[in-house]
Amino acid sequence: MLLSILIFALFLRLINLNQSFWLDEAVQALTSQGSLSNLLSELRGDFHPPLYHLFIWLWSHFFGSSEVILRLPSVLFGVGTVWLVYKIGLEISSYKFSIFNFQFSTASVAALLLATAPYHIYYSQEARMYVMVTFFAGLSIWIFTKVIGCQPADYRKKQSLTVGYVLATTALLYTDYYGFFILLAQGLIAIFAKKRFLLRDFFIPWLLFIPWLPFFFIQLRVGRAAVLFLPGWGRLVNLSFFKALPLTFIKFAIGRITIFNKNIYGFFIGILLLVYGKIIVTGILSSKKFVVNSINFVILSWLSLPILIAWLVSSLIPNYQPFRLLLCLPAFYLLLAIGIIQTKNSKIRIIALVLVLSVNLVSLAVYYFNPHFQREDWRGVTRFIKSQENSVAVLPSATSAWPWQYYAKQQGKLISVSEKVKPIENREIDNLPVSEFTDKEVYYIRYLVPLFDPQERIDLWLKRLGFAKIREISFNQIPVWEYGKL
Repeated sequence: MLLSILIFALFLRLINLNQSFWLDEAVQALTSQGSLSNLLSELRGDFHPPLYHLFIWLWSHFFGSSEVILRLPSVLFGVGTVWLVYKIGLEISSYKFSIFNFQFSTASVAALLLATAPYHIYYSQEARMYVMVTFFAGLSIWIFTKVIGCQPADYRKKQSLTVGYVLATTALLYTDYYGFFILLAQGLIAIFAKKRFLLRDFFIPWLLFIPWLPFFFIQLRVGRAAVLFLPGWGRLVNLSFFKALPLTFIKFAIGRITIFNKNIYGFFIGILLLVYGKIIVTGILSSKKFVVNSINFVILSWLSLPILIAWLVSSLIPNYQPFRLLLCLPAFYLLLAIGIIQTKNSKIRIIALVLVLSVNLVSLAVYYFNPHFQREDWRGVTRFIKSQENSVAVLPSATSAWPWQYYAKQQGKLISVSEKVKPIENREIDNLPVSEFTDKEVYYIRYLVPLFDPQERIDLWLKRLGFAKIREISFNQIPVWEYGKL
């Protein structure tokens, strides 16, 4: 059954893989095409460690940097994570049940749920590090559970596992800073389980991360400067304290889709929270071996501790978003699988499995067929504007121009008002080349306007030149206003 699940997981992650790059992916694509020194320079403004960036830089130099090519590593890491969840599931229980002559175990149920998970599939189709770090989190946890289970006599086995744990965890830390929350959770488990030898292994990845610390502090300084000069940036990258936890559950359960009627959406999510919560609690309470060194406790800690730590830290460093906690998502589906398997009534067990699968697949279908829930269509923006013979495009900030540069291959018709990471100032408006707008249609790409042009200076300036808004065109969440002369 594992092979069938992995093939299914791969198939689901290949659908719609050729979507347009959004801003962060375009930055990744262009920096991967440049020199290594330029890549490291751009890393100053990207609050992530270097491993994924270096990997993609090498990958693009061998295979290219098209949308599909750059996203393939995420697809493969996503399928690899499904395999890891299966392997972790094998450590939990050997109990099986049948549906239409198909045998299901904790391992196969967990793997099937993650294979169809809409949130995991979305980021398995993105040329960023979030699925790569999820893979390394799963690998680190899998080896960690094996080390915990080692007997004192298994010296050689423990030594080889320790090497694997250190390598996997170090890769985790060098892929995303949120990996430290996984490591902290493992440290707490080691303390509570009184496994002192684990604490030695726990500190080795920390020591191996020390060479990167000077660059980390540079990134932190740049990030603080961005929040200082762009007051709205903190609100954009950080959820409100009380909304963070429930929204994390919502994203984990149904992905990035939403229901626009808030009453219906709230009712649906409330029902889902009750049902999923009941399934997870069933698994926790029915476990006879729920102690601090049990695999079930490790999985619960994997889900809860990083989320709680990140939630508390967000009050000091505003950077909480559910997608940054994707590395906890496998634990979410493992706990659901445990609850489904531990349900004593066979009919309710089948209903629970079908329900979670149905939620996954329906959410996936909405994502696949509704462009609104897909990525920003920068490819469509550039193609449309380039097809207009006598036109010019305006963008509030050059820091958002990466997708245009990727698809247009040159600046061409685009004029960026500000070159800096801060809201537009009057002097920048006054320095705009009026001659470039004479006798032309103007397309105002209103991307991140609340951040860079909150006072609508560009719109007012165009009106002073005698332009009037003709229509608005939307390219998957990128509004473009067309202006013509009165």
